[in-house]
Amino acid sequence: MVTLNGTVAVDGVPTMGLRKWFGRGGEEGETFEDYTLSAMKSGYMVDYDLRTWQVTAYQTYDYDGFVTTEWELVQGKEIRFLERSEDDGRIEWTFTQRIEINQIEEPVIDHIVTHEDPPEMITYQGRSYHAVESSAGLMREQGEGEGVEFVSWSYEGEGDRLLFITQWGERDFKAYEGVYAEEYQFSDILPGPAE
Repeated sequence: MVTLNGTVAVDGVPTMGLRKWFGRGGEEGETFEDYTLSAMKSGYMVDYDLRTWQVTAYQTYDYDGFVTTEWELVQGKEIRFLERSEDDGRIEWTFTQRIEINQIEEPVIDHIVTHEDPPEMITYQGRSYHAVESSAGLMREQGEGEGVEFVSWSYEGEGDRLLFITQWGERDFKAYEGVYAEEYQFSDILPGPAE
């Protein structure tokens, strides 16, 4: 990053020109630091695995003071979830998609209803996952409001695979499966077109 006549430039291109080019000309206080994975907002675009995804929503999950952020990413008909957590300065990213809970081979819902927890080991698409932790918290849309209570169970599989089961109310269960990700795998983070 260099300075040209008092204007910040990246690779010799003034940032003000880039902001204007992408429909965000001259928003006061806006900098390229706003175009990071952690600072994404609804409408932003981001590339992952040679595909461009659009941020359509985000929410926070508050586990008794430990807060994570999740962005909903859409590409065509596909929906993925990118979650960021930070613990003792270590940032961790997960990239998941929703799966049908009945695709898990074990009777997860019956087990939770009977034992208040899912099985210690579960199987999805021939892969085994073992329970890592369970947590209760509050989900807040756009990071605001009182929040909705939920319980979450985390599982890890071989390699970088992971699986989450969440319970919302008495009988509303959801499941998500995916991978641990690295921030460098996401690129070309830009705001969406100006409204």
